[in-house]
Amino acid sequence: MTANKAQARITLDGVDLMDKVNPRLVELTLTEKTGGEADELSLTLQNADGRLAMPDPGKVIALALGWEQGDDVSIGLVDKGRYTVDEVEASGPPDQITIRARSADLSGDYRKRRTRTWRDKTLGAILTDIAGRHGITAQVHPDLAGKIIATLDQHGKSDMALVKDLGSRFDAVATWKDRRLIFMPVGSATTARGTAIPAMTLTRQDGWRWSFTHAQRDENDGVEAQWHDQAAGRRRKHSTGGDNPKRLKRVYTSEAEARQAAEAERKKRARGGYRFEYDLALADCRITSGRKLTLSGWNSRIDAVAWLIDTVETTFGAGGIRQRITMESA
Repeated sequence: MTANKAQARITLDGVDLMDKVNPRLVELTLTEKTGGEADELSLTLQNADGRLAMPDPGKVIALALGWEQGDDVSIGLVDKGRYTVDEVEASGPPDQITIRARSADLSGDYRKRRTRTWRDKTLGAILTDIAGRHGITAQVHPDLAGKIIATLDQHGKSDMALVKDLGSRFDAVATWKDRRLIFMPVGSATTARGTAIPAMTLTRQDGWRWSFTHAQRDENDGVEAQWHDQAAGRRRKHSTGGDNPKRLKRVYTSEAEARQAAEAERKKRARGGYRFEYDLALADCRITSGRKLTLSGWNSRIDAVAWLIDTVETTFGAGGIRQRITMESA
C-alpha cells in the first residue's frame, strides 16, 4: 500500500518558490467561493531566522495543489489559478510572515466608483466591457450572454459591486478568478465555456465531521418586482405568486427584466432552507464552488436534497491536504 503524499506548486511572479516554502511552511489555506467575492489565499511561513523577505502587495502568486502519490487519491496537481497579494503581515513570537492574496487585484481599479449607462446591450457585451477595463477577459455562460438589458445605470458604484448586483439579478455565479470575469447560472450543469460538469456524489465514507442545518424560512412566500410601462405611463408588477411576497426595491424598465429579477430572487430564496458542512477524509482538489452534488448514506431527508457547493476551504500543510465543503440546497 502506497502512503498518500500531498504536493503543491507555488510561484511568485513566475519564479518557483517551493524550495523556499517547503522548510518554512506553517499552513496554506485556499477559500473558493460561489458569491461575488474573490477567492482568498492565505500562506503562513515561519521566519525564526529573520531571513525571509516580505513580498510587496501586487505580486502574483500562482498555485497548484494535489496528490503526488497514494492508492486511494487522484494523482497529479490541479491548477487553482493566480492570486494577487494584497496584504502581508509579520508577527511573533514565533516569528512568522502571513501573505494574503485574492483572485481579483483589489489594489487596482475593481473598487473604484464609476458612472456609466448601457442601453439595449446584451449581458455578455456589458460584462465584456467591464472586464476589458481591467485588461482581463469575460467568460459568460451561453444561457446568459444573450440576455438583453434595456438600461443599466452605474451611478457611483464600483465594477466589483456592479458585477455582484448582476449576479444577484440573474441568479448567477459572478466571480473574478485567474484574471477572468466568470458569469454563469448558479448550479449550471456546464461551465461558462459550455463544458459539461461531471455529476458528483459524496458518501459518509468520504469524510468524518459533518453538520446539517434546516433554517426556518421567513414569512414571505413569493417575490414581486415592479416595472415601468412606458406606453401606459404607469408602474406595473410581476409576481411569482403567494399571499405575502417580498417586494424588490428596484423599478425595472420592462416586464421581461422584472420577470427575470423576480425569478432569480425566488430561486435564491428557495436555496436558503438547508445547509450542510462536511470535512472530507481525503481532499479532492478538483472540487470547486458552484458545483452540484448528491449526498448518500445519511437519511431520507438529507439524501433527497439537491445540493450546491457554496464554499470550498482547502488547507495544505505538514498533515497533507484537508478540505471542508459548505453546501446549500439547490
